[in-house]
This record gives sequence, C-alpha cells and structure tokens, in this order.
Amino acid sequence: MSCAYNTSKGFTLNTETAINTASHPTTGSPGRRHFLEERPKEDTAATVAIASISKQDWYISRTHGVYHIPACAMGEPYSLLLLTSRGDVIDLGDNRRFPFTISAREIAADLLQDLHDHGLFVCAGPRPSEEELAAALARRDAYYQRLIAEGDVMWARGHSFREISDLHRRATLELGIEREWAYVPMKMNECPACGEKVKSGVAVCKHCGAILDAEKAAKHGLGNRIAPQEKRDTDQIGVAIAEPARTIDPTQ
Repeated sequence: MSCAYNTSKGFTLNTETAINTASHPTTGSPGRRHFLEERPKEDTAATVAIASISKQDWYISRTHGVYHIPACAMGEPYSLLLLTSRGDVIDLGDNRRFPFTISAREIAADLLQDLHDHGLFVCAGPRPSEEELAAALARRDAYYQRLIAEGDVMWARGHSFREISDLHRRATLELGIEREWAYVPMKMNECPACGEKVKSGVAVCKHCGAILDAEKAAKHGLGNRIAPQEKRDTDQIGVAIAEPARTIDPTQ
C-alpha cells in the first residue's frame, strides 16, 4: 500500500508500506520504507515581486528567513519586495536531514496569506499594473471601512478606549478619517531654549519666542518676532507713558 502526502513546503512525501520477508521470515511483519521526493510546485529560478500600498512596514519571520516588506513612501504609488527561491531543511530524526527548495511564488503566497486586505499582493509581472493597484486599493479601503464601522459600534456601546484595537486606529489613519475613539497623542518636543514642550515642526516657540526653524519662520515673516515676555514689558511701558499724570488738589 502506498500513500502520497502533499505538504506546504513544496515537495511530496511518498510513504510505501511493504512486506519485508527477509527481515521477518516467519511472521511477515510489515516494514515501512519512506521516500522523500522534492517536487517544487513552481519554477525555483523565477523571481516574484510583492507590491504594497500600505503605509506600514511588515516584518515576517519564517524558518528560511526574515522578510521585510517596506512601507509605501510618501508620494509613491507602491513599494516593492523582490523574492527568490530559498532552501530549507526537514529534520527526519536520527540525525537525518532532508534539504529542499521553496519557490519564490510559494514564499510570496505564504507571506501574504493574512495581508491581502492591507493592500499587499503578488504582482503578475515584475511590476504591478494599474489594474492590480486599483484592485488592491479598493480591497484595502473596503476592509478599513468595515473596521471603522466596527469601531463606531464598539465606541457607541460604552465609550471605552480598551475595546478599540490598534487595527481600528490604523484604519482611520490610512483613510484619513477622524474619530474620537481613534485619538493618537501628538508627539511633543522640548524647546532647546526654554525646555517647554512644543509641537513637532513649529517655527517659533510659543513660550519663549525662540526661532526653532529659521527657514519656516522667515517664510511666514516671523524672523523678528519679539519674545512673549519682552512684548508684555513693552506693552506695559507704552501704557505707562500714554497714561496722563494726575494732579492732586490740596483743597480736597
């Protein structure tokens, strides 16, 4: 009797059971002979491209390597990861190891099994076509819209941030949709002059008036801005000078 087992590693495990009369002449005890035959499902020499329209970096670990699918850079339609075939080994026990090859397309299919809804896909050619990009964008947007609707329902149920997952918040960020439950704390930096917290990327510190970005400050005409404390002192002096002197009447 023989059986064939297909595995996800790109080969077929054939197990044959036979009567070994030489080893067991009297009882005819069956013996088992195992045959491992490497049969890649795809061309191992081919290179496969994975395209991503996601703004997130993805790191995926497998026994045959760690793969990084880069985030789509600002202003770019997609990012690309090129895959080639990899080798791996099966431990058969008794210090026996069976090496085999996994094709690039099999690796790509394994890496993306849970990521298609995030805008990642295997390209039919060396680069994604306009149709493939449009289909990936539509699939991603539909998935993120469902997540946002799910977040709205959970928020209406109890206004609890604990029920909202990072996946729901990422959906709002990807689509640029504002939600109360998707609040993300803004990163603040310290002013090098006064040490107070200021928003990232501001041209002038609102606390001490220090110029933090000279180019941006000059563009908006803020280069000669007076510090808040100096401005208050100037205003007080101006008020003192403008106020008329009082004359005291000794008869009163």
